[in-house]
Amino acid sequence: MYDTDTALKVSHAVNVTVCLALGSVLVVDAARSRAIAWLPRLAIGLLIFMYFSGFDMLWAVAWPLLAATFPDGRFVPRWLVVPVAAYAIFGLADELTGGWATDQSWGPMLNMASGLFLAAPVYRYMRRATTAERKAVRWVIVGILLTFAWFQAVWAGFGQIGESPWSSVFANLAMLPLLACLVIGLVAADWLAVDPLLHAVITAYVVVPVLALAYALTGGWPGAVAVAVLTIPAFWLGQRVAGWIVYRGRPSPAKATADLLGRLNARDPATSVPEVVLEVTKANLYLDHGSIDGDWFAPVGAPTGEAAVEATAFPITYRGEDVAVLHLVPRRGETAFTPRDRSVIDALVTHAAPALHGAQVLAHLQDSRALIVSAREEERRRLRRELHDDLGPTLSGLALSAAALARSTGSPEASVLHEDIAHAVRQSRELAYDLRPPVLDDHGLIAAIADRTRGEGSLVVHLDAPDGVDRDLPAAVDLSALRIVVEAVANTRKHARARRVDIRLRRTAAELIIEIHDDGTGLPADVRVGIGMHSIAERAAEIGGTARYDRTATGTRLLVSLPVDTDPSEGT
Repeated sequence: MYDTDTALKVSHAVNVTVCLALGSVLVVDAARSRAIAWLPRLAIGLLIFMYFSGFDMLWAVAWPLLAATFPDGRFVPRWLVVPVAAYAIFGLADELTGGWATDQSWGPMLNMASGLFLAAPVYRYMRRATTAERKAVRWVIVGILLTFAWFQAVWAGFGQIGESPWSSVFANLAMLPLLACLVIGLVAADWLAVDPLLHAVITAYVVVPVLALAYALTGGWPGAVAVAVLTIPAFWLGQRVAGWIVYRGRPSPAKATADLLGRLNARDPATSVPEVVLEVTKANLYLDHGSIDGDWFAPVGAPTGEAAVEATAFPITYRGEDVAVLHLVPRRGETAFTPRDRSVIDALVTHAAPALHGAQVLAHLQDSRALIVSAREEERRRLRRELHDDLGPTLSGLALSAAALARSTGSPEASVLHEDIAHAVRQSRELAYDLRPPVLDDHGLIAAIADRTRGEGSLVVHLDAPDGVDRDLPAAVDLSALRIVVEAVANTRKHARARRVDIRLRRTAAELIIEIHDDGTGLPADVRVGIGMHSIAERAAEIGGTARYDRTATGTRLLVSLPVDTDPSEGT
């Protein structure tokens, strides 16, 4: 008996000490807070005083005030101030009259009304709370769960409270976790990451009852075996349940990273690395809005979001160099990213940086290659014009003069000179033709396509090209376009068994668009890329363009896009 009496005194002393400490924290914090923020602090202070003093009438004021104003001190919705004040007045009057209202036939409705105030924090959390306010509420949930678990442990170990002295000893301390979490959530919600703590508590709520039930049903050494067998499955189940409740089923940083790496490895060539990074980030965080941009690729996505919520920028760096920037908008109904969200984003950004850097290097190489090819073709066009327009006529004039000299003098040397000059004329003409197809410079791309796609057989080639579509095209573009079209038509003749092929040219300010569509058998599902298809893709890629086949179309449909604003001088 002496031991339990001492334990009761110690538990009471602990209660008083902890409550005084929590109350001091509230007073100090309230002195630095806005006037309206006094309301939840007042409510928690009343609960603390009621707990260690036994002044139970304060419950009628403290509980509804706390439910309606926690954590920012505002009544949400505003009209709650009326039922809170009414309940407080009615509850205090009932206490002061010795429970007169409770003894009436409608008295139990008073107690039921107190439970209705629970709807206020639920409504605030689901509809009106900011991310910081939700974090504060999670602290309260942790406190409620810990206090409930404490009471359950006391009941399991010592029976009903009051039946034994030790049950009263431990029950005296049961409310401390809730009071402490109330103060922490209100004063220092960022003091500790609450989500992992809540996750651990919920996991324990699943694991402990499962194992306890398994042991209770079997008992003895079979129970120990059952506990050993069920520990891992129960823990796995607890983790899944806790993850779904706390993180709403969103993946962990490790799973999000694995998803990103898998998507990058299986990336379709038509999908860029920035697109994959943005899609994976939005999918793993359940985001509706977001974008990614950089100085080496066109921006992807649009972080519009809600007007009241701005996008948060997350730079992606590789070895101190910025390769891209993620702009993400929090989920609907949230005002900021949680620590868990930021840990997922940090993991994704870290693992996306090398892939984006590699894509950046490849893009720069492709740009350099396009500039080199463009400069080369422009130089070839210039050389051809000089050979054809300057050197050719000069040599032809010299050949005519040598021929006239040979006829007038009959000199063998003059005849040899005439033959040598005529040979030089033929060589210059061959050099000019080898540099570029003459029809391109003489008549343009449309005429060149019409000339080069004529052929024997039943295939009908129809060319649809508006006037001026080939005007002032860069040398590399018109040459690549001609060779791509010729190669595609040749493939159609060889493999497609088509009766008609339509060639359509369109031009925008930035690109020349070519569509080649036949009515043949189309591409097989297991088609192997041959020399022709590879050549088409290479010719488009070498000047920074794209060539792809539309597998949803009937027959074979090739879509080619070639940039027309390539300036060779940019690379110098």
